Amino acid sequence: MSPFIEIHGVSKTFKEKEILTNVTFSLERGEILSLVGASGSGKSTFLRILSGLEFATEGKVLIDGTDISSSKPQNRPIGMVFQQPLLFPHMNVLENVMYGLEMKRTKKRERKRGAKDFIERVGLGEVMYHYPAELSGGQQQRVSLIRSLILKPKLLLLDEPFSNLDPQMRKDLRQWVLTMFKEEGTTVLFVTHDRDEAYEMGDRVAVLHEGRFLRIGTPEEIYYRPGFPFVASFMSDGLILPRQQFIHSSHLRISSSRQNLSLPNWQGKVRQKRFIAGTNIYEIWVEELKQKINLPLEWESSHETIWLYSEAENIQTFHIEE
Repeated sequence: MSPFIEIHGVSKTFKEKEILTNVTFSLERGEILSLVGASGSGKSTFLRILSGLEFATEGKVLIDGTDISSSKPQNRPIGMVFQQPLLFPHMNVLENVMYGLEMKRTKKRERKRGAKDFIERVGLGEVMYHYPAELSGGQQQRVSLIRSLILKPKLLLLDEPFSNLDPQMRKDLRQWVLTMFKEEGTTVLFVTHDRDEAYEMGDRVAVLHEGRFLRIGTPEEIYYRPGFPFVASFMSDGLILPRQQFIHSSHLRISSSRQNLSLPNWQGKVRQKRFIAGTNIYEIWVEELKQKINLPLEWESSHETIWLYSEAENIQTFHIEE
């Protein structure tokens, strides 16, 4: 059986500059893929191609076996939620949610009943007749999300939908949204700059770098075996060593003395200690590698200079970037 979403060799060139290069991957029905990358890596261009707002220079996009590469945006079974909720200010919550259903050509009574049921189900019944200006930022984004979900899109694109919310609201909304997606069986491409958010939301995580998918895998695979220097620096914790090598922080140990350390080791300067959620977190500067590392260790010392060490077998070798 073919995957539900198939992206084959999507490339985009603009004024002789390559924005995307041979992006290829697939998604199963109901799968959530977190897409991360630095600014300018091509994330927004990729979303615009999937939504039909731009066309790829090369490649194909298939949804449920149908090639939609040349389809107009309104003919694609795709929903999209942006950083800003983009609600109609002159419509209340119910009217905003009903709006998309008008395209279905169902009777107004049926649209209203369906929208009301959905709004009640997601806990917004008390604000059903409120206007966007009367809602909190989190409530506005919930309305924006359910307005897309009620249309049952085959693919939902989320472009950093929580970036304008405060940390606690962002955390609460992530949990709410994840539950909704799993209940609805929605297939999602979730774009974010936030590493923790990507890991929490995604069944898999894809790292986009300079227009290419460097790495795609489960959160555990990306975090513990990043495979490439950029992925390690962007999505993991550890030391990037010379000769294309990496050691994850989970394999690093600390000693207050270099004596009797025959294992690979590096001198570090303890800059500060923080106490977070019951754990001592040490910020350590490794001059030899020009890198900072934060280690959650139960360790007490008055020494400012320490040594990090590890078994050689725990040192990974990076893939060679093409």
